[in-house]
This record gives sequence, structure tokens and C-alpha cells, in this order.
Amino acid sequence: MIQKKLADSLNWTLLHVLIVIYEEGSISVAANRLKITQSAVSQNLKKLEEQIGSQLVIRNTKPLKLTPIGHYCLQVAQTIFTEITSIEAMKGFNSHLLEGEIKLLVASRIHNQKYNDFLVYFKKKYPNITLDLTVKSSKDILNDIEQKNPAVGICLARHTPEILNQKLLFKQRYYLYCGYHHPLFAAKDVSFDSLLKEDFVAFSSEDVGEVLFPITVFKETHGLTGRISAYTNNLDEAVRLIYTGYGIGALPDQFIASTYLESKLRRLPPKEGVADIPVHIFWHKHRALSIIETRFIEEIVDFNISVSVHATESDETV
Repeated sequence: MIQKKLADSLNWTLLHVLIVIYEEGSISVAANRLKITQSAVSQNLKKLEEQIGSQLVIRNTKPLKLTPIGHYCLQVAQTIFTEITSIEAMKGFNSHLLEGEIKLLVASRIHNQKYNDFLVYFKKKYPNITLDLTVKSSKDILNDIEQKNPAVGICLARHTPEILNQKLLFKQRYYLYCGYHHPLFAAKDVSFDSLLKEDFVAFSSEDVGEVLFPITVFKETHGLTGRISAYTNNLDEAVRLIYTGYGIGALPDQFIASTYLESKLRRLPPKEGVADIPVHIFWHKHRALSIIETRFIEEIVDFNISVSVHATESDETV
């Protein structure tokens, strides 16, 4: 009876506000996205907390963080809204009749809830379409698409070849981290100045003109002059090197938060992170698309995965 009472009294629209606050990481940005005032967002959050009977958001952090009960409510809210999208999907005219195979080239380790929601939506709307996914580095994906291979790519890219179409799906925010075996991991207080001469673990694609070059720009602009102690082109190996104390390094935040690694790594200043790296969908301008490829591209763009900063990336690669 207690559970049913909450379900009957809870204003479910407030759960949407919680989702947006989490995805945007701040009240002000959430207000802009929802096209309401910051005060209205704060009031809606307060109402939700009153109805739940618990604090859901830790307000003195940037980006805002959720309490344990807040994370649970978020999961419930995301499940509800994923199911709501399926209602729209079922309205698609004769969508169940479309069938065939779409070859997707995808950069790995993309952790974005709205991207997951889209895949749920697409499966329900087009149950007879088969996805053939191959994981590759972003550079290899772009090379394959340029060769007019019958595929659609989802990856990172700093410079798009002129013969490719692209649409922005979302952005990944990179933060600086140290690992369990690094002296800073157990330090009581870590200031940004204390990082200036620390050794770095770097991605090969942080070089000039490459996709992660904004990380190098940040380091040079802010006086991070430590030597590069290790290079890699693989996210898993970068995490391993940072964990084992080879140096500090920039990693996509949502990937770390979605794995067991979160307790083994420590996020370092600055609080706002280092760089936002975009993830796009690509296809060749002069290769005729199949009906189902066209539908996939239209659907993922219209689904509005959004230019949300709280998303993440690729194993790579890069």
C-alpha cells in the first residue's frame, strides 16, 4: 500500500527534470534546456525530493552529483522514459515491414544513456532490421567510409573529409585522473598547481591535428609541463597505465563512472574538466544509401541524443 501510495501521488514529470539535471550537470544549464527559469528547476527538484522523502542531488559539486537514492531514482526515471519512446515507435507506419541489415562501424566504449535509449527505440520500431556492428578506431572508420564501403560510422573526428556527411550526436567530456598507485591518489588536498609538473599518460591522438588535440591545447595553455611517460592508442591501456602510476591523464568521465574502475581512479582538478570531444555519425555523400540506412540515420538524428556534455567514448583508439 505504501508503494502504491507513492506511485499514485508522485508527479512523474519531475522525474524528467531529474534526468535533465543529471545529464547537464548544473541547474542553470538544465533550465536552459528545459526553457524554464533556474528557480523553477530548483523548485521542481525540491518537490521531487519532498515526494520521495530523501535528498537526491548533492548541490555543492560541479558537476552536480546524485546521492545513492538519487542514482536509483535516475535509473527508474530513465527506464520509464525509454518505455515512453516505445509508444512513439509503435506508431511508425509499417515500420515492422522494413527488414535487412545495416553495417555500422562504431568506436567502442560509447557510454551515453540517450544513445542506449535510441537503440531500444530503434529495435522496437524496426524489429526486423539487423545491425552488424564492427568496432574500429575512429581513423579506420573514416578511412572505410571514405572508400565508399557500404557502412555508416559512429566515431570521433576533428576534421571531416569533404566527401563525408556528418551529424553531431553528443559530446564527451574528458577530465584529468590519477590512479591508485599514484602519490596523488591518497593526497588529502590536490590543487591544480600541484599537477603542473606531473608526468602524463597520453593518447597518440593528442598530437597536433588529431581528434584529441584539444587535450594538448589545454595542457599547454595551463602550464602542464610534465613529461609524457607513456603513449597509447587504446583507452583500456591508458586506464591501466594511469592506475599503475605511470602518470596522470585525461579520460572520458562517463566511461569511468560506468565501470568498476571509478574507485581505483581519482578525478583531479579542474572541476570543469579538460575538453569536450564530439561524437558524430558519418556516411559517404556519393554512395547511394539503402532505405534502412536512410531510416537509421534519420531516426538517430531526429531522436536528439543531444549535445550533452555527460556522455562518453571510445576505447581507442582515438
